[in-house]
Amino acid sequence: MGHDDSAAPVERPTDTGGADGTTGTRGDTDETTGTRGDALRASEQRFGREFGRAPLGLVAASLSAGRRWAYLAVNDTYCELTGYPRAELDGTDLLGSFHPEDQPALEILIADARSGATDQVGATEQVGATEQVGATEQVGATDQVGATDQVGADVRLVRRDGELVWVHLTGSVIRPPAGEAYLAIFVEDITAAEQGRAELQRLQRELQRSRRLASLGQLVGGISHDFSNTLTVIANYASLVRDEVTVAETTESAAKWRHVRLDVEQIEEAAERSKRLIKHLLAFTRREEAEPILLDLGLLISDATGLLTEVLGEHVPVVTRQAAGLWPVQADPGLLKQAIVNIALNARDAMPGGGQITIDATNIDMDDLPAGGQDVTDLAELLPGRYVAFRITDTGTGMSAATAERAFEPFFTTKSGDRAAGLGLPTVHRFAAQLGGKAWLRSELGRGTTVTVVLPAAAGSGSPRAARAVRPSELSQVLVIDDEAAIREVAHRVLTSAGYQVVTAANGSEALGLLRDGKVVADLVLTDVVMPGMTGPAFAAQAQAMFPGLPVLFMSGYDQQESTAGEWPGPGAQVIGKPFSRAALLARVTQLLTADAGAGVGELPKQRGRSESGQAGPRTQPGRRVQAERG
Repeated sequence: MGHDDSAAPVERPTDTGGADGTTGTRGDTDETTGTRGDALRASEQRFGREFGRAPLGLVAASLSAGRRWAYLAVNDTYCELTGYPRAELDGTDLLGSFHPEDQPALEILIADARSGATDQVGATEQVGATEQVGATEQVGATDQVGATDQVGADVRLVRRDGELVWVHLTGSVIRPPAGEAYLAIFVEDITAAEQGRAELQRLQRELQRSRRLASLGQLVGGISHDFSNTLTVIANYASLVRDEVTVAETTESAAKWRHVRLDVEQIEEAAERSKRLIKHLLAFTRREEAEPILLDLGLLISDATGLLTEVLGEHVPVVTRQAAGLWPVQADPGLLKQAIVNIALNARDAMPGGGQITIDATNIDMDDLPAGGQDVTDLAELLPGRYVAFRITDTGTGMSAATAERAFEPFFTTKSGDRAAGLGLPTVHRFAAQLGGKAWLRSELGRGTTVTVVLPAAAGSGSPRAARAVRPSELSQVLVIDDEAAIREVAHRVLTSAGYQVVTAANGSEALGLLRDGKVVADLVLTDVVMPGMTGPAFAAQAQAMFPGLPVLFMSGYDQQESTAGEWPGPGAQVIGKPFSRAALLARVTQLLTADAGAGVGELPKQRGRSESGQAGPRTQPGRRVQAERG
């Protein structure tokens, strides 16, 4: 408001009192006095009109000891902003109109300005509400003669209906030549700007969090790949040893081999635990081979409830509430069920003395959201459309705000011991996001936790697809390609144990040489995806150009997101993720060979075995490995 005192309440001249009750100097005439009085009244009326219709709220408050901070005058804009009529504000405490947390600091600012300790407190200072963005203070002195002392702050005004409104105050301590000093304040509604700053701060936190997750994802992807290769070798060799022990027990004393069997079972159990950990890692980094199908969420929750009853124990009953007519969703049933189990296990751990878990499911139409719902803010980030949500609520210890903020961070955990993987909730969060949905939680210490997962509703309806039956394959030859010797060795052992003929090669170039020279009659190729030199897809393209219809099964510890252009197989390619079990590998190989034969290409193996001269290459004996010649 600068140094213009015209916005102050009009100061009436002090009555110096002539006998006739008039004021003025000697020689004034009644006509002159009347003219001045008319001008004063006109000035007051003009001021009143401008004061009342100003676009900003205007306030005058007392600074006198007897009426400290009392309202002296307000304009219509300020009354509309507060919701109070002028009569209710007149004479009341100015500071009482603001949030209690903001009042002490605001009082200090005004007192400093009144005493002259601070000539100007910057127009961008925020009082209280320290979580808001941009709270800065500027202090600058001015040496201009007659300068008024000014204060400025961003504070929360409490409206008559209790709603909080962010306002920017710019005020001046006015010291008129006659009369007492008072405080004149401009009041600007900045609620929209504050909400924008708060949203910007939230988005900045989300961006930082996404960057951290991306970095962790790259680290996890590399670890998962190497760990998957090692685990594939351990699990499959353990399975082979178990079969050999079984054979030995039939020919010798079972008691002699009992300890060996127990040792092998311990190895297999440890491999299975490691496999579950890898599953969490792969799901977190979107590297798990998902097979989304049309699902009835209500039925899946019912199935999961039966599993939870066994996993959680009798001291944690599970109650389900489902809305009628739930829309179907398109998701991988195994991953969805795993998400429910992960949340429930976290809830169980928060209720060591027992408690209750409630699972409810409902439809959500983004075009028909209830006003004021507690989840509206989170739902607003989703695209328009229809969604299905399920919530899992526990009666446990709850979380502090700081813990809840980090609950979806990978590897963050408050648990100890073998339950401290820290991947349960992050996997849930990533699963929902991958499908175009969202997951969030609300928690309070001593009042439990609610985790909400929202998934897009499927465009249509249908029934889950049936798995294709797999029948035993005929004796066939498999070409195995992997740059890691341990993987080639274990694949050879597993496939030959099932009666397949196996040829191995360390890279795509060697394998192409075997096929081109007629040294291998391959009915199926099992190849790694990412290899030094020629990648698996590049090899497959050349091999299938030579032998159209040659079935190829890719194996990889990575996924498409981690591969550069050209490294990952094209759409429709068959991929088995590492680590894979012996049973899974044999099932996929048998399935591909069966499908190949069923497609009417039974003569293809013979055609593939011929060299360019038309002479068929020699087959190896069953179970005999042909090693690629180097050089």
